[in-house]
Amino acid sequence: MNLFKSALLALALFAQPAIAESPRLFGSIGTQLSVNSAEAQLRYIGEPYFWGLQPVIGLSMARNNSGYVGVGAAYTLRAQDSGLFARFTGMAGIHKRGSGRNMGGPMQFRTALDVGVTAASGMEFGIGIDHRSSAAIYRPNPGLNTAYLFTTVPLR
Repeated sequence: MNLFKSALLALALFAQPAIAESPRLFGSIGTQLSVNSAEAQLRYIGEPYFWGLQPVIGLSMARNNSGYVGVGAAYTLRAQDSGLFARFTGMAGIHKRGSGRNMGGPMQFRTALDVGVTAASGMEFGIGIDHRSSAAIYRPNPGLNTAYLFTTVPLR
């Protein structure tokens, strides 16, 4: 874990904010960690519109029939001349329980950290982790974490 924190700190120190980001389609395959259920996720990440924030629309579906649909914003930091990047995403949305974890209610917030590399083609590849919770709107508020591998495809 210390290696991950060190790499993230180094990336942040040598990074530049998203300026010429293009819209992209994000796809991931991962696992809901505490309930061990496979999950697939799609996101549309738009062009930056305000202070480098990119609009995001996302949806996910897990093997346990839980799902999520949300909207929010992302911010991308890119390391100069290396292709490395980190993207922070925050969304508010609706959670469907299925046979998954009881999240307390339908309104849930999802935050994600994606770290990866951009290929010469503009495609991105990497790993990510996200967290969902109601921010204490409901009781219980157990939260749900997902770890995943992702790729993105530029839409331009």
